[in-house]
Amino acid sequence: MTQPVRIGIDPPQRIAISNEIGHRPAAMPSHSVLRPTIGTFATGLSTQMRVIGALLLRELHTRYGRENIGYLWLIGEPLMLASVMALLHTGGHTAYGSDIKPLPFIVIGYTTYIMFRGIVNRSDSALTANAPLLYHRMVTIFDIVVARALLEAAGTFLAYTVLMVLLWSLGLVSPPARPLYLYAAEALMFWYALGNAMIIASITFHNRTVERLVHPYSYFMIPLSASFYQVSMVPQPYRAWLMLVPLPHIMEMARYGQFNSATLDYCSPWYVVGACMVLTWVGLVTMRIYRNKVHLN
Repeated sequence: MTQPVRIGIDPPQRIAISNEIGHRPAAMPSHSVLRPTIGTFATGLSTQMRVIGALLLRELHTRYGRENIGYLWLIGEPLMLASVMALLHTGGHTAYGSDIKPLPFIVIGYTTYIMFRGIVNRSDSALTANAPLLYHRMVTIFDIVVARALLEAAGTFLAYTVLMVLLWSLGLVSPPARPLYLYAAEALMFWYALGNAMIIASITFHNRTVERLVHPYSYFMIPLSASFYQVSMVPQPYRAWLMLVPLPHIMEMARYGQFNSATLDYCSPWYVVGACMVLTWVGLVTMRIYRNKVHLN
């Protein structure tokens, strides 16, 4: 009688021997691979959400602390900047429609751009300030960048909400005409800024020259963002060149969500989504390349 061989035989040969002696291996259930995969993904996602939440709370405490007004500085800084810009443009005019007043026009444009500027400017020191956290296996560069971006986005959106509620109570602005478009524009701005931040955070950790260019880059993008003017005011062929930048598309969508008379004539949401996907992919690849070059002392 043939004895089953247990040592020195590869699994495929073992299956062949079992077939020869009349024993066939049991079929693997179809769900045995699917369940661990879904469970592993859910567990990993839950762990990453907790890590990002912990990093966000740490960033909030280390940046603002409990002195003076403490965590209120989260909305205090963007609120003051937006208020000053709104007062400077109170006497301006727009040609978009009768319900678009200068004050809400500037508030929505500048607060939306502050989100981009804040996320990009904070990304250059993300790894430098949080490099010791990479000792922990669960903390990644992506988690650090996302936590900082979420904190900046929350501060600017809360500042926009507070300012618009104040203007609404004074009768200077109406509620958003199309809230979903407004929220979609804010989400696209966050995604676009996050893609930029992922690339910048990875490169600037080893390249101080690029780090010096981050702040000028954020200010250089102000005239290209259409934050203080309407795209319809720009003549051709400059308008076509301007629309190659995703920021004017986002601004036009935000105004379409806020004002009833605004249009989407100069907005292509799918163009912005495509640009954000490319930036995200480049950012993930850049993080993968540079994460092995981060040396902790």
